[in-house]
Amino acid sequence: MNLDTLISTAATRVDDLAEGKLWSRDEWIEYANDAQNEACRRARLIVDSTTAAVCSITLVSGTPTYALHDSIIFIRRARLLQVSDSVALNVLRRAHSADLDRAVGPQWQEEDGQPRAYVPGLDGHVLRPYPTPDANTWKVALTVVRTALIPSTNETYPMEDGDDTPEIRARWHLGLVNWMTYRAYSKQDSQTYNPKAAAAALADFEAEFGKKSSAIDEAWLAQQQDFTETEGNF
Repeated sequence: MNLDTLISTAATRVDDLAEGKLWSRDEWIEYANDAQNEACRRARLIVDSTTAAVCSITLVSGTPTYALHDSIIFIRRARLLQVSDSVALNVLRRAHSADLDRAVGPQWQEEDGQPRAYVPGLDGHVLRPYPTPDANTWKVALTVVRTALIPSTNETYPMEDGDDTPEIRARWHLGLVNWMTYRAYSKQDSQTYNPKAAAAALADFEAEFGKKSSAIDEAWLAQQQDFTETEGNF
């Protein structure tokens, strides 16, 4: 389904067949993109290891932290590669700062060398390799769970043109309409507001994609260990 089809399907469900009668096209575009974003966050639908702007980070000697792409929900895997030939050197272990404090000592943040691990969430939405790289010969290749990407800096949403399609797989496209109708019926207007219909549409969306995680839950998930063994040599 492309954006036009998503909008027409949602409009049919809420009897808004004359475009712009009760909801403007801009509102429907917002609802469609919001639907895909919610689906991605709830059901972790997009796993990416190939988009360079999202998944590749070149390390700089002496630089301890690296900003992560805004679309990233959490990191599944991080590998250390050589910049020159992309040969993989090792998989970076995910470690909490408390693990490193216990296993290495509080001075771990001052250590430098070839990274062996990374600490999520210590300094916000960033990647912090451990130890801090002491050369310009490495890069990190990430496998991440993320939301849909905005194609260019000139656009506000991943989908804006009528023939744009959701980045998630086609089997989930129809489920997005439930969120769109939920948003439509939740509009605070005497002609559109219908809390009972909104609740029914939300229930259908949650049956497909799950309930909403709080920001706290997402932050917790992003920091969980990939490995059960967290102590020992880092």
